Amino acid sequence: MVAVIAVILALGVAFVGYIRGWFGDTAEAAVLTDIRGIINMTRDGITYPVEQDTPLRKGDVITMGPGAYAFVMTESGTGAALGERSKVTVTDPFSGSLSLFLGEGEIFCTADGKGGIALSFELGSIKTRDAVFSLSVRSGSASLDVFAGSVEGISAGETADYLTGQGRKSGPLKIESLDRFILTRLRDANSTRETCFSDDDITALEEKRREEKESAGAENMKDDLAELGLEYECTVSIVCHTILDNWDRLVVEKQEFVPEDGVILAAVRVPFSEGESAFDATKRACDAYGIQMEYSWTPLYDAFYVEGINHIYEFDCGAESGWMFKVNGWFPNYGASAYILSDGDAVMWEYTCVGLGTDIGGGGM
Repeated sequence: MVAVIAVILALGVAFVGYIRGWFGDTAEAAVLTDIRGIINMTRDGITYPVEQDTPLRKGDVITMGPGAYAFVMTESGTGAALGERSKVTVTDPFSGSLSLFLGEGEIFCTADGKGGIALSFELGSIKTRDAVFSLSVRSGSASLDVFAGSVEGISAGETADYLTGQGRKSGPLKIESLDRFILTRLRDANSTRETCFSDDDITALEEKRREEKESAGAENMKDDLAELGLEYECTVSIVCHTILDNWDRLVVEKQEFVPEDGVILAAVRVPFSEGESAFDATKRACDAYGIQMEYSWTPLYDAFYVEGINHIYEFDCGAESGWMFKVNGWFPNYGASAYILSDGDAVMWEYTCVGLGTDIGGGGM
């Protein structure tokens, strides 16, 4: 009986190992790495959460969850970054070119001449050996943006749209059309080669978008200004950089709420009136910018306690994790609703993961 159980267990381990790619000749296969967020792999009809540095096989289907990110890397150094909500099928992980089918979503590719990239999608296919480009696929349409080199006759600084029944139409690529995922990948690409958009171009666009967002937030706060006669101004910012350094501690379901740069809200100007607190200004900013914020009243301390911001709560990244605030670089030893603001104050909320605040300079709570 014991021998039978041992055989069954051994067969079970062997089956799981086969499905997950623990065994076999995968030395030259492309690898799924830099995994962030919820990503599922469907292999031989079985779907399971993918592991870091998984060798890929022909027919593997990679499904990216909200906020997810991963990188497909070949032995030659050719790579493809997969964006959130993308669905990719591996068509050949062993060929000289990285070969994938993009069913939906977004992919950013870098080929440096050592190994090519071959992508197919519902409306066509592309192949190149030396280019930096992105491909976005939606129902009935696709767009190809080229940042360096040339892809199927589309040169750097050009874009091509594919539409059902209309073929391909090309034109100039405008940086304003690029989303955050592509801009982040472009910065990475610029560290090794020159693309059509420099880091300065990207910074300028990000600053413009930040100003537009701030303007929209200020517009949303107009009612407060009119009703309360607010006469002073502070700044409020919200960041969670420490989570990026403690990713393995983070609750998986919360990964989609962590921005790639750790910035939930860059410093924005917030009006307030005499006697209002850091909590009041923070709530006003979150309301104006559509950021989730949960808090509760603590009678013992006669103050509001901030439990979560942007769906990230205390203990989501370890037993010592949670939100702390500082004003002008100083961490008060009392609640935000007890800190009365002065004109020009800079309020910053930071998420601590280790040491009850020591990882953000708070010296422990």
